[in-house]
Amino acid sequence: MILTNLDQLLNASKLGDNLAAINAIDQLLKNEDKPGWIKELGKLREFLDTGKVQFSVFIKDGNIKQPFLSFSGLPGDGFCPGAGECINFCYSFRAWRYPAAFCRQVQNTFLLNSENGQSAILSALDKILDTRKFQKMDRVDFRLYVDGDFRSVEDIHFWMEALRNRPKIACYGYSKSFLELLGYDTAMDVTGGTWPDNYLLNVSGGHRHAQSIVNHVKRLPITRGSFVAVPVGHKVTSKDHGTRDHNKVLRAAYAGKAFTCPGKCGTCTPSGHACGSAKFRDLDIIIAIH
Repeated sequence: MILTNLDQLLNASKLGDNLAAINAIDQLLKNEDKPGWIKELGKLREFLDTGKVQFSVFIKDGNIKQPFLSFSGLPGDGFCPGAGECINFCYSFRAWRYPAAFCRQVQNTFLLNSENGQSAILSALDKILDTRKFQKMDRVDFRLYVDGDFRSVEDIHFWMEALRNRPKIACYGYSKSFLELLGYDTAMDVTGGTWPDNYLLNVSGGHRHAQSIVNHVKRLPITRGSFVAVPVGHKVTSKDHGTRDHNKVLRAAYAGKAFTCPGKCGTCTPSGHACGSAKFRDLDIIIAIH
């Protein structure tokens, strides 16, 4: 799959236009010869046509780097309203090499657009929490938006209410949707929304906002602190994170006091992962652009 061929489908996804998305898939399938893409695009078409979920809404077991329950949507222009220079080094686009990962992101993005879709998200979440593995847990770590970000105040309202009603979940995330977050905070008296106790926000670098906006977001009760991707002047791979030599270079490239991210959330600190811990409130967490 040539990724630029996905543009028509991405544009339909930005608009939330099911019919246009189906037409885009039909055009892709006319020219696609890779079995993996043919299979997964066919499943995505079925979802868009019937509304029946075809892909796992959540990643249940995570991976070596991020061993938590997680949710993703589409990343990039039209999906991450606060994105700035991060578009130039966003790792989320690399997932589009895998047709199932891309199609899951499209599905989840569309699910957020309707009450039926949101109900499907909550049903999938509750089904996971009701499994034996998660029933045994006192705390369920959950990363909201591994890929993508809050697109609107409405998205934020949906997720904050979902988390408030599920106190067992300990949710954290990284966001650049600062205007949307501030809009939700301002509209609470009208919407009846609240900030749940079980969500921690990492103010993500690479955004397009002025410092005055950032300062307002940092004062929100959900904010842990900043998570900053730092340029170090050379190519960095996942194997570099956490090594003594790499941390020395990273600290030299960043002026302020900070905790250096080792690149593996599950073994970040003896007391849990820093980005989801109130113990690290108001402390910058830094990682090299990679």
